[in-house]
Amino acid sequence: MTPHEQLLIASICPAIQAKNIIRFWYENSTAQIKEWRIVEPYLIGMYANRSIQLSGWLLPTPEQIQSGKKEAWRSYILKNISQLQILGQFQNSRQDFDPQGSGMKEIFCSGKMDAFMRIV
Repeated sequence: MTPHEQLLIASICPAIQAKNIIRFWYENSTAQIKEWRIVEPYLIGMYANRSIQLSGWLLPTPEQIQSGKKEAWRSYILKNISQLQILGQFQNSRQDFDPQGSGMKEIFCSGKMDAFMRIV
Protein backbone atom coordinates (compact mmCIF):
# COMPACT_ATOMS: atom_id res chain seq x y z
CA MET A 1 0.00 0.00 0.00
CA THR A 2 1.41 3.38 -1.00
CA PRO A 3 1.50 6.44 1.28
CA HIS A 4 -1.03 8.09 -1.08
CA GLU A 5 -3.45 5.17 -0.62
CA GLN A 6 -2.92 5.24 3.17
CA LEU A 7 -3.73 8.95 3.26
CA LEU A 8 -6.88 8.46 1.20
CA ILE A 9 -8.06 5.59 3.40
CA ALA A 10 -7.44 7.69 6.51
CA SER A 11 -9.50 10.52 4.98
CA ILE A 12 -12.30 8.58 3.28
CA CYS A 13 -13.04 6.04 6.06
CA PRO A 14 -14.24 8.74 8.49
CA ALA A 15 -16.34 10.21 5.65
CA ILE A 16 -17.90 6.77 5.12
CA GLN A 17 -18.74 6.45 8.82
CA ALA A 18 -20.17 9.99 8.95
CA LYS A 19 -22.10 9.48 5.68
CA ASN A 20 -20.37 12.40 3.98
CA ILE A 21 -20.46 12.86 0.25
CA ILE A 22 -17.00 13.21 -1.26
CA ARG A 23 -15.69 14.93 -4.37
CA PHE A 24 -12.42 14.00 -6.07
CA TRP A 25 -10.48 14.22 -9.30
CA TYR A 26 -10.40 10.81 -10.98
CA GLU A 27 -7.79 10.02 -13.58
CA ASN A 28 -7.73 6.59 -15.19
CA SER A 29 -5.41 6.50 -18.18
CA THR A 30 -6.54 2.99 -19.22
CA ALA A 31 -10.15 4.11 -19.70
CA GLN A 32 -9.07 7.64 -20.66
CA ILE A 33 -11.17 9.13 -17.85
CA LYS A 34 -10.15 12.46 -16.32
CA GLU A 35 -12.90 14.28 -14.46
CA TRP A 36 -14.40 15.28 -11.13
CA ARG A 37 -16.56 12.71 -9.37
CA ILE A 38 -19.13 13.31 -6.64
CA VAL A 39 -19.78 10.10 -4.73
CA GLU A 40 -21.57 8.70 -1.70
CA PRO A 41 -18.72 6.50 -0.36
CA TYR A 42 -19.64 3.13 1.13
CA LEU A 43 -16.62 0.86 1.25
CA ILE A 44 -12.86 0.66 0.76
CA GLY A 45 -11.26 -2.71 0.23
CA MET A 46 -8.59 -4.67 -1.56
CA TYR A 47 -9.03 -7.35 -4.20
CA ALA A 48 -6.77 -10.39 -4.55
CA ASN A 49 -4.76 -8.53 -7.21
CA ARG A 50 -3.87 -5.97 -4.46
CA SER A 51 -5.91 -3.23 -6.11
CA ILE A 52 -7.39 -0.99 -3.40
CA GLN A 53 -10.74 0.41 -4.45
CA LEU A 54 -13.51 2.66 -3.23
CA SER A 55 -17.09 1.53 -3.86
CA GLY A 56 -19.64 4.30 -3.96
CA TRP A 57 -22.78 5.69 -5.50
CA LEU A 58 -21.99 8.16 -8.31
CA LEU A 59 -23.92 11.43 -8.20
CA PRO A 60 -23.33 12.81 -11.69
CA THR A 61 -23.10 16.53 -12.31
CA PRO A 62 -25.56 18.12 -14.78
CA GLU A 63 -22.79 18.05 -17.40
CA GLN A 64 -22.13 14.36 -16.78
CA ILE A 65 -25.87 13.61 -17.02
CA GLN A 66 -25.94 15.46 -20.34
CA SER A 67 -23.13 13.24 -21.60
CA GLY A 68 -25.03 10.09 -20.61
CA LYS A 69 -23.75 9.28 -17.11
CA LYS A 70 -26.36 8.05 -14.63
CA GLU A 71 -26.50 7.55 -10.90
CA ALA A 72 -25.10 4.09 -10.23
CA TRP A 73 -22.70 1.98 -8.18
CA ARG A 74 -19.13 2.56 -9.29
CA SER A 75 -15.68 1.44 -8.15
CA TYR A 76 -12.69 3.74 -8.10
CA ILE A 77 -9.05 2.67 -7.88
CA LEU A 78 -7.57 4.66 -5.00
CA LYS A 79 -4.27 5.37 -6.74
CA ASN A 80 -6.25 7.27 -9.43
CA ILE A 81 -7.95 9.60 -6.91
CA SER A 82 -6.59 13.05 -6.04
CA GLN A 83 -7.82 16.41 -4.71
CA LEU A 84 -10.24 14.79 -2.25
CA GLN A 85 -12.87 17.05 -0.70
CA ILE A 86 -15.34 16.09 2.03
CA LEU A 87 -18.79 17.57 1.40
CA GLY A 88 -22.10 17.49 3.30
CA GLN A 89 -23.89 14.45 4.62
CA PHE A 90 -26.28 12.21 2.76
CA GLN A 91 -29.31 10.91 4.62
CA ASN A 92 -30.34 7.49 3.40
CA SER A 93 -28.03 4.60 2.69
CA ARG A 94 -28.55 2.66 -0.53
CA GLN A 95 -30.50 -0.51 0.21
CA ASP A 96 -28.61 -2.61 -2.35
CA PHE A 97 -25.18 -1.90 -0.82
CA ASP A 98 -23.01 -5.03 -0.40
CA PRO A 99 -21.01 -4.63 2.85
CA GLN A 100 -18.98 -7.73 1.95
CA GLY A 101 -17.29 -5.89 -0.91
CA SER A 102 -18.29 -8.17 -3.77
CA GLY A 103 -15.31 -10.46 -3.55
CA MET A 104 -12.80 -8.15 -1.92
CA LYS A 105 -10.02 -9.98 -0.09
CA GLU A 106 -9.81 -7.38 2.69
CA ILE A 107 -12.23 -4.63 3.77
CA PHE A 108 -10.66 -1.51 5.29
CA CYS A 109 -13.92 0.26 6.13
CA SER A 110 -17.57 -0.03 5.29
CA GLY A 111 -20.67 2.09 5.82
CA LYS A 112 -22.54 -0.73 7.56
CA MET A 113 -19.85 -1.54 10.10
CA ASP A 114 -19.71 -0.20 13.65
CA ALA A 115 -15.96 0.20 13.52
CA PHE A 116 -13.14 -0.06 11.03
CA MET A 117 -11.99 -3.61 10.38
CA ARG A 118 -8.39 -2.45 10.28
CA ILE A 119 -6.76 0.67 11.61
CA VAL A 120 -4.66 2.26 8.92
